[in-house]
Amino acid sequence: MKFSGSGDLGVDYCRRIKMSLLLVDGYNIINNWPDLEVLCQENLDAARAKLADILDEFVPLLWEKIIIVYDAYQVKGKAHSHLEGKNIKVVFTAEGQTADSFIERLVSDLRELGEEVEVASSDHLEQNLVLWKGGRRISSRELRELLEDYRVDLRKHFDLPPPRESLDERLSHRTRTFLEKWRRR
Repeated sequence: MKFSGSGDLGVDYCRRIKMSLLLVDGYNIINNWPDLEVLCQENLDAARAKLADILDEFVPLLWEKIIIVYDAYQVKGKAHSHLEGKNIKVVFTAEGQTADSFIERLVSDLRELGEEVEVASSDHLEQNLVLWKGGRRISSRELRELLEDYRVDLRKHFDLPPPRESLDERLSHRTRTFLEKWRRR
């Protein structure tokens, strides 16, 4: 990957093939990333939104589109639903359907059409099924490291200052909870 006449970034992920689609097992990633897991304990919707925001930053660089899939198989009467943004689609499976089965079927269908597909999950059974169906897999740890490395190298390459801590990161849990309750009034 090259940036406007400058040299390569020189890191492993730049040599990897740009995948056309990343399928994300949403709850698997949330439960394997410590900061999202903590946020999930406080507010599940906020954790889902934060994951989408993090991934959206990398859509044009590493993937053309991202689909985040969440289970709704234990939610009574839940129908299949989705939210769609510019580059990210969020899918909630129907009652009785797991994110794993939705992802596996989608990988199979897309591979038949010749699409390059990568799946982010730390579920070993799902990883093996994805590989067997011709997709690529990336664990939650590998995905986090990839995104962090990419962010650091982009900052170095473009000589950007280190990121500032967000206000949310500096607030105590008690203060965040108070502000969230106040916001919802």
